[in-house]
Amino acid sequence: MAEVAAAIFTTHVPRLMIRDPAARKAYMGRDVSTFYDAMERLERERLRHLKFDTFLLFDTHWFTTLDYVINAHPRLSGIYTSEELPAMLHDLPYDYAGDPELAGAIERAARERGMHALASAHRNLPIHYPTLTVMAYLNPQANRAVLSVGVCQTASVVNDLNFGAAIGEALRTIDRRVVLVASGGLSHKFWDYDHARERASASPDDISSADNRAFDERIMRWFRAGRHDEVIAHAQEFRERCTPEGRFSHYLMMAGAMGAERWNWRGEQFGRYEAALGTGQAIFFFAPPQAGAMQ
Repeated sequence: MAEVAAAIFTTHVPRLMIRDPAARKAYMGRDVSTFYDAMERLERERLRHLKFDTFLLFDTHWFTTLDYVINAHPRLSGIYTSEELPAMLHDLPYDYAGDPELAGAIERAARERGMHALASAHRNLPIHYPTLTVMAYLNPQANRAVLSVGVCQTASVVNDLNFGAAIGEALRTIDRRVVLVASGGLSHKFWDYDHARERASASPDDISSADNRAFDERIMRWFRAGRHDEVIAHAQEFRERCTPEGRFSHYLMMAGAMGAERWNWRGEQFGRYEAALGTGQAIFFFAPPQAGAMQ
């Protein structure tokens, strides 16, 4: 029976791929990220023994313009080097089963709602690092399928929620148990070129704006309380004031799939709230109350 087994809001920062502890310290200095242990603990304690088939992941570096686009390839494989930060993230091999059946079901459900959507199996459709860094930690055995979904940069908050609702409808039409993953950060203002390296620590003191940090903390309080209605009510303001990563569409599509304002699962935080070159980053796991993952 189709079902959402869990939902995750997670950072995907490239520093996750710095494997050597000395190199981590050299880059982040006085305050090294807690996300290394947090991601491993999330996989070990919440996902490893959870029964599900597919990670359905909203990728905030995959920007589309005319359509919501879903990767419909039956296999995602290759070797990845980041064009943004090649010294930090390079020569990463990946090989995951895709889920073209679910991609097609989402396209149909969205079009039935009058939306522009495309399940794309075009050759050389790229995979971006918000998918790959997260899967390196949460799907280490590559034993779950991966379905990557882009962010439509011209879409409104209402559009994103509506597309998410189409995903929810699609899941009810096929036999698939999924974990939804909103791969992206919170507020997203970088330090400038002349100051970014000296503010590369994970300390929240290195968030680039006090206002951004305060709004991030409001969002996280609502996550913990399961008040997705409040998050959605303030999403447009968050977009306008804090330029959240991916326009916050990763969260909005996930919330739409979960019933939007009706969604009330509480978030369990893994690791702490951190800065990444001025941006706000966090990891939250949402599971049904009966699953016992949260109090």
